[in-house]
Amino acid sequence: MNTELIRPLTALRFYAAFIVFSLHASMLPGLEWLGHPHAELQGRIGVSVFFVLSGFIMTYVYYGADRYESTRANAGRFMIARITRIFPLHLLTMLICMPLGLNSSTSPIQVENLPIHVLLLQEWNPFGPGPGPGPNKVSWTLSCEMLFYVCTPFLFAAMLRAGRRKLLFLGTLFVLLAGATIYFFTSHNDPLNVVHAERAPFRLADYVLGIIAFLFFQRAKRFDHVWQKALLPMGVLWFVGLMAMEYYRDASTDENLWMLPGSVMVVLGMAYRRDSKNWFLASDRMVFLGEASFTFYMIHEFLLRYSRQILLKFGFEIHWLLYIPWFILVFSAIQFAANQVHLRFEAPVHNKARKWLVKRFGLEKKKMVAE
Repeated sequence: MNTELIRPLTALRFYAAFIVFSLHASMLPGLEWLGHPHAELQGRIGVSVFFVLSGFIMTYVYYGADRYESTRANAGRFMIARITRIFPLHLLTMLICMPLGLNSSTSPIQVENLPIHVLLLQEWNPFGPGPGPGPNKVSWTLSCEMLFYVCTPFLFAAMLRAGRRKLLFLGTLFVLLAGATIYFFTSHNDPLNVVHAERAPFRLADYVLGIIAFLFFQRAKRFDHVWQKALLPMGVLWFVGLMAMEYYRDASTDENLWMLPGSVMVVLGMAYRRDSKNWFLASDRMVFLGEASFTFYMIHEFLLRYSRQILLKFGFEIHWLLYIPWFILVFSAIQFAANQVHLRFEAPVHNKARKWLVKRFGLEKKKMVAE
């Protein structure tokens, strides 16, 4: 595996998680200034980047240069790796969040729908009102990811069958998904309507575009073209332009598809970097933060909610001159907690559970024995 490619993309996961954190941090006293009228766009940008990045990375790691073999064993190993990566931390944080959900006066969880949230199925069905909020509110993105992962072995098998026409296949699939998203957003964007275009089946468009982005990247023969170096700043400018447009129009950019051009440019711009060891944005420290970003993402929101209750109870107030130091302190505390949970729980449990399940189902890769 090319670590020079993985390093900056791993670091990118941290930046995406940090953008989401900066939105949710506005719930704390002294950080309300982060919750400007169009701050929700920040969260949607972070999620879009993560979904596109997920498609890119999964294709790089498991598909590569058409080396993926469409077998039950490969599909089984893939799903075990994904399930053991997501579910241990998901279940732990869900238990920790349960008191918040049961005692919430604004968005209480529906106990009868808990099994749906436990299995991460809450975003799979685009029809109807849905099962309501789960204990850990950020887990809706995991539900989307799980649908992507279930579809991945079938997508890879179809890509192998399509051969040289796999880009045509993926492009057609993306256009169909994007077209459906546009139709239901523009014609049926109402909470009372039957189909909801923000749920996982429609967000598969983000993941498919990430796969297409990797295939495009794979064809690059050189990595020093000016346009390749310009992709990252162009992607950032795209997002800045979206935020400026929201402020100017004083209206929300609801369609998730608006995020995708910027997300693809940012992912490709990071991937094209070949001097990542000497690049601060992909330094060893940032790569570690990227590795711990899943834990950071999963624990930050409920830690903020618990902290809010405690601070409000004691009537916490802070002078505006201390707003920035207060933000840095809150982020540092949550990041420290995330690092510890990642090192002591998430990573070791994932590795042990993955190895045990692979062995339990007889899915170990057979080693070639020399004659």
